[in-house]
Amino acid sequence: MASDHATGTNAAAGTILGSLIAALRDKGGPLDGQERPAAVLWPDPDGEWRSLVGTLRERLPEFLVLGAYDEAARTGPAIWLRAVVDDESGASVSTAGRTPVLYLPGVSRQQLRAGDDCPDRLKPLVELLYRGAVWAHPNGREWTVRAFLSSPKSLGLDVADDVGTRRAMLQALPEVAVAPLDRLERRRLDADYFHRVLSPDPLRDVLQWLGEGDAMRSRLGPERWSAFRGRCRDELDFDPETEPDVAAGERLGCGEGEWARVWERFLEAPESYEWVADVLLRSRPAGVLPFESERWPDLNAEAEEVLRLQLEELRDLSHDEICRRVLEAGEEHGRRRYWVWARLGLSPMAVALAPLARLAAEARTTPAGATPGEIARGYVEHGWAADAAARDALALVRAADRELVAGVVRRLLLPWLEDGARAFQDAVEREALPGRGGQPPVEAHEDMCLLFVDGLRYELARALAELLETRGFSTDLRHRWAALPTLTATGKPAATPVAADIIGAELGGDFAPRFEATGSRVEAEALRAAMEERGYQVLAAGTLDAPLGSPALGWGEAGAIDKLGHELDAADFARKLRDELTALRDRIARLLDVGWKAVRVVTDHGWLLMPGGLPKIDLPRHLTVSRGARCAVVAGGARPDALIAPWHWNANESFAAARGAGAFLRSVDYAHGGLSIQECLVPDLTIQAALRREAAARVRRIVWRGFRCLVVAVAEAGRVSADLRLKSDPRRSVATAVRRLDADGSASLLLADDDHEQSRLVLVLVDDEGRILDRRETAVGEDS
Repeated sequence: MASDHATGTNAAAGTILGSLIAALRDKGGPLDGQERPAAVLWPDPDGEWRSLVGTLRERLPEFLVLGAYDEAARTGPAIWLRAVVDDESGASVSTAGRTPVLYLPGVSRQQLRAGDDCPDRLKPLVELLYRGAVWAHPNGREWTVRAFLSSPKSLGLDVADDVGTRRAMLQALPEVAVAPLDRLERRRLDADYFHRVLSPDPLRDVLQWLGEGDAMRSRLGPERWSAFRGRCRDELDFDPETEPDVAAGERLGCGEGEWARVWERFLEAPESYEWVADVLLRSRPAGVLPFESERWPDLNAEAEEVLRLQLEELRDLSHDEICRRVLEAGEEHGRRRYWVWARLGLSPMAVALAPLARLAAEARTTPAGATPGEIARGYVEHGWAADAAARDALALVRAADRELVAGVVRRLLLPWLEDGARAFQDAVEREALPGRGGQPPVEAHEDMCLLFVDGLRYELARALAELLETRGFSTDLRHRWAALPTLTATGKPAATPVAADIIGAELGGDFAPRFEATGSRVEAEALRAAMEERGYQVLAAGTLDAPLGSPALGWGEAGAIDKLGHELDAADFARKLRDELTALRDRIARLLDVGWKAVRVVTDHGWLLMPGGLPKIDLPRHLTVSRGARCAVVAGGARPDALIAPWHWNANESFAAARGAGAFLRSVDYAHGGLSIQECLVPDLTIQAALRREAAARVRRIVWRGFRCLVVAVAEAGRVSADLRLKSDPRRSVATAVRRLDADGSASLLLADDDHEQSRLVLVLVDDEGRILDRRETAVGEDS
């Protein structure tokens, strides 16, 4: 009856620790109507249960320990324990009205029963053998840990009986003791299992050890360190206590056997193990073949230096030859962009080479067309990519390589820019760009907000549209012609809904038109006042962005692109543009969130960007009234060697524009005001909050490689991620991370804990809001 009662109590306890507490308290209760014992004696001759003392002290107020006197720890010699049992100690120790449990490490039951041969230090406890109860196996022996776990009289777990298992079990006891029993009941508990409890992820731990070294041993403590060593020896054929880090580094770099799994773990989050690169630098064996070089950072570093030399050798070559060699370098070094060293920032040249190669591919084709419209079509289709690639290359380059990369950008871009600008200028001489009233006015529809962004070049608008689309917005990118010259004073009024109220009289040095009704100069505040008179709600700093009524017309301004371009050099400007685009995306999203049904982004002009400055064109100051980088107002009667073009606001007035991609001012990286497709073709971008189309996806195939689940899926729309979950708890993820499907529909998931090796799992595909799009039941090793 007693064992049946204990079994029922254990089943309710749910853990080894709970079962142990229940068994001890059960032993301290009354039996067959008798009084409860004075104490429960728990002899443990080998001290196997010592690791649970701290936990038991917290959970059992009646728990007392034989040892050196420490009342706060409820520990003391036999005479003190006897006094507590008899309530004679006069101390503050309380057993909360329960039968005291006396844990006796290093003491056997036989010692207590030895009579006169019992050690003097234990004799005060001998009498308790008769008034108390001894917690022991039904066979009379002390409860060992293995016996308690495996005996049919207690938990009945399947525990291996060998020296290695017993050693590992005692090391892992604090962790195993709190594990759910239902998990333990489903598996054989052997040394490998207990090592996994203490070192659940040896792949991660060995990577961590490469960085911590001996400090990891101190951090883990003896039990966990021993378990870690055991798993390393068993699974990786490596002993971190006796072998150096370079031995592990060599095996990691070679990636043979189980070390391939360590490498895969490193690839999952290399930023968490940055020190691995340093270890591998000291570990590479001689004779590594070229196709094996991916795992060795020193070989990657050598390739970086080779690439630098290849780019430096371009200085005196023709443009065609430079394009060819950059493309060849892209083929040679392109694969390194996908190596782990690029993710760790150790392949800056290989990363910068990607946009350089795109620029080289585009720069081989000279922009052409008989009319501005034909050139615009070519630029919209593909020419913009050259400018975007140059910007990307400058944004990606590190300070140490800035001069080199900027020089390559200049050699690739300048001839293409020069030819393109001259072709466009020739086309404009044949067919003028539209002047005042020559294009549909910039107006807002009902509940639309116009958002003016100074200097939003066409290729930047494409990047902005892409950022918005990834946030689920609908975009419609079109284009218009900027007002000439391509300066804010001329171009901004033309991009407003009051352009029809503006005219040009005599062209002054500031290029500003005037309001037809008043003759006053068009300035920013006057423009806003005119739009308010037209019924537009002007959004200003410190005011609400939400429409004040419906229908509403809005006007707002955002961004600092033009300001930054004039203040920074080409590389710094290119880097800042990424933040500018993100800020613009967020401002547009906010406008749509607060009630505007659409946002129409307009601008005044584009610009040219050339690291090292645009070529200087001589225009004597005495021939001009005013002079900017790309345009000038010519003094009366002067005939400079420059392109002469009509002013947008009054075709009878003209200005001088720099020919080709030149500038009237020296050392200008960023400039506008002239005639080129980059300056004159401006974006007209409309954004709406699209009706969300739910992503559709389905699982096609699941393949297991050990604890790694390889997924192949079809995603028809939207962004889709894969996750592994428990069938018994479908909200609980058991993967190390949720993974986004790659462009080809694949994803790789790693099981976070081998405790789920026998569990039924569910592979789910989810959208960004966590909605399940498809699911398939699976298990480790079960391909489908």
